[in-house]
Amino acid sequence: MANIMIVDDEPTLQQLIAIILEDMGHVVVGQFYNGESALKAYESSDPKPELLIVDHRMPIMSGADLSRMVLEREPDQKILFLTADDSVKEFVSDLGIDHFLRKPVDIDTLKKAVEVCLSS
Repeated sequence: MANIMIVDDEPTLQQLIAIILEDMGHVVVGQFYNGESALKAYESSDPKPELLIVDHRMPIMSGADLSRMVLEREPDQKILFLTADDSVKEFVSDLGIDHFLRKPVDIDTLKKAVEVCLSS
């Protein structure tokens, strides 16, 4: 299936998302607690992950900043923005991110959103 990177500063949620993705047959190629470490790993990855699942509020670098920097380098990168912070919805939409889920999210909604992201 797809190689997916998870960027979220909540360890429990990060682990839960990884379990769900792996149960779907995907490969989690990285789990990161802040945007800075995720960006460094993303830049050195080859091939690039098919999907990034990104939270907004994180230490060091926000998910919005991470997404902007990734999309500057790879405009076709697929990103699923998963956050409790509705205030960034318009900003990430302006970046070209069409897939936005508000936390908390149920498992079926997350699974559907991942499949939609990967098929778009």
